[in-house]
Amino acid sequence: MLIGIFNPVESLPVEGRSVCLGALLDRRADWWRPGAEVPDGSYALFRGEGDALELVSDIVGSRTIWYVQTDEVFIASTSQRAIVCLLGSYEPNEAVYPWMLSSGTLGPGLSWDRRIRCLGPDARLRLDRGAWKVAVEQRPVVFAPEDLPQAEHERRLGEALKATFAGLDLDLKRWVLPLSGGYDSRAILLMLKERTGLKAVTWGLKSALKDRQSDAWVARELARHFGLAHEYHQTDLSDEPVERLFQRYLVAGEGRVDHISGYMDGFEIWKHLCESGVDGVIRGDQPFGRPAKTTDTAIRLDVGLSCLSDFANLRNSGIADIFPQALPAELTQQAGETRQQWSDRLYQGFRHPAVMAALNDLKCPYVEITNPLLSRLIVERIRQVPDQLRADKGLHTNIVERALPSIPFARRAAIEAPAGILRHQQVIGHITDYIRTNNAQALCGTRVLEYIHRNLAGSVSASAPSVSLITRAKALLKKIAPARAISLVKRLMGRPGKSAPLNADTHRLAFRVYIISRMNTLLIQDANGLKQT
Repeated sequence: MLIGIFNPVESLPVEGRSVCLGALLDRRADWWRPGAEVPDGSYALFRGEGDALELVSDIVGSRTIWYVQTDEVFIASTSQRAIVCLLGSYEPNEAVYPWMLSSGTLGPGLSWDRRIRCLGPDARLRLDRGAWKVAVEQRPVVFAPEDLPQAEHERRLGEALKATFAGLDLDLKRWVLPLSGGYDSRAILLMLKERTGLKAVTWGLKSALKDRQSDAWVARELARHFGLAHEYHQTDLSDEPVERLFQRYLVAGEGRVDHISGYMDGFEIWKHLCESGVDGVIRGDQPFGRPAKTTDTAIRLDVGLSCLSDFANLRNSGIADIFPQALPAELTQQAGETRQQWSDRLYQGFRHPAVMAALNDLKCPYVEITNPLLSRLIVERIRQVPDQLRADKGLHTNIVERALPSIPFARRAAIEAPAGILRHQQVIGHITDYIRTNNAQALCGTRVLEYIHRNLAGSVSASAPSVSLITRAKALLKKIAPARAISLVKRLMGRPGKSAPLNADTHRLAFRVYIISRMNTLLIQDANGLKQT
């Protein structure tokens, strides 16, 4: 039994052949022992002792554990590429392709290699080394609302927050808080503001610092209010070649997600933090509740679980017919489950392990990650809250707004939207050149490539794209309307009725084809790497 850790930070819990990637909230003495009680925290936990081997995921799978078993070896890692390299072979998983094209993710529980399995959220895997058999236990996501006054639910959630942060034992001289202008990082700031050494970091476009309603502006005001050391890093498109930026993105995150926003500086933010002696960042991923939606499609789209058949242009072009794609039964609405419960279950059971964990992966080559708002205490408490108090994170936002009413909340992100990034001339030029190769065509088919090239013609801009009338109208609404009025409009717009057909963004589709093609090439090279040495 061997363990290997790449770029470990000093605070990483390691004991014998056991290691925890992430952070524990209750580091009991036996955290490392296979079979011991599962600790609270946000982590990927590997436990080995003697003949016992165990893998443990946290309650929402915020850090992904991949594993494979052959007749000779059992390999588990947070890296699919590491597994392929150690196996010395690669078996492409074509089931991933429709999900990457439709959602920009690998899909529910899928990996690039068909042999590699994903340990789901709130799960424990045990390997019987004598019988060479694997057993997996996984707790389901169950919402059981309790009929209590709102004040009592707020009190209980407040207690869960206090208990969680009391167990967060970090050297804040070596950890930083990514601070936005929203609710979740502000909640963490409020819980940690009395601790010595707390410092914050924010990133976004240079122009966002002049926008009073952006994350950049509001985060800076929050830092000033609390006398907090604060850095702002610009994520404008780097001067480095686009090919190098994309290569770095795929190497860091293994092509699990297409959320390129925030990384077009070439990971300079994360390089800076790593070289500055920062062990990790305290992220604000959260379980507090999704916006109320009235249709099945809207619920799925809200959490990023979109299918090719959801998009009119992909249906009409025949692309949706090329790739078989079925929503797993466990991700459909269950008998007796309300729409709000289904929406929140998908967020915790799909978006966290498939999207948010993939975004965490992008940072982990440089720093460690902890997500205290995803503690078992908090998540289980939220699952006891009635639908109407979870919708739009209502219970959580009430607590945060009362704690700090003087500083407004941001209404716009500081980073550039993916739709904008993918319309820069040098970006789309590189993508289209690459996906003209035989490799991309063999993987995704002639029809997909022809559709992309036909619909991208004449749509490239020299710098940033022109902003549509609808986008300008939305921006104006956000600027002049109160937040609660915007929430009401969103709910009214979400009511059943005639709506415009949903079309997939061709630029984003092209980038997803690019990811599929580049990752296949990278994984083939990984499989051959050890053979060559």
